[in-house]
Amino acid sequence: MLQPFLIGTKLYLRALETLDLEGPYLAWLNDQETTRYLETGRFPTTRKALEEAIQASARQTDSLFLAVVDRETDRHIGTIKLGPINWVHRLAPIGILIGEATFRGRGYGREALELILAHAFEQLDLHKVAAGAYADHAGSVELFTGTGFSIEGRLRDHLYREGRYYDKVLLGLVRDEYLKRQDGRRVSEAAQEQA
Repeated sequence: MLQPFLIGTKLYLRALETLDLEGPYLAWLNDQETTRYLETGRFPTTRKALEEAIQASARQTDSLFLAVVDRETDRHIGTIKLGPINWVHRLAPIGILIGEATFRGRGYGREALELILAHAFEQLDLHKVAAGAYADHAGSVELFTGTGFSIEGRLRDHLYREGRYYDKVLLGLVRDEYLKRQDGRRVSEAAQEQA
């Protein structure tokens, strides 16, 4: 593992490095299918712009912008961002990209999300984490609701893609809900160990 920040079972999260420019990261951001449900991809991303973004993220104290890395191969497979954090209200938006198509649908997004949520609530003491998704992106909505987020609202015709408008689903997870979910997991794991 190369300088892991948060370590999971199948993956770890680490700071993005300019070294990541040598891998597939830039190609993900310029691939229309990969960025279909993201705000990036409307204009081409250059190597210089991506390098500047990585360097700027390293200096920020209100955001975590991390590489998602497969533990078995040390392969950079995506990114996850928490922030910008509003320290007064103790809340932050979150976004995730699993850029490597062969790693999608295999639990990597869920594990990355669970790692960063644990850090957000247990280490940074945030009160709420919020997310948004295209209403027709069932995988994204399912990922967030499957990790405890609640659907809080819907913005009609809010997002434009491929010649038409889509609703945006707003999701949120508050600290108390997160902690209850973790307590429930611990009880379930303890019961399984005793069985």
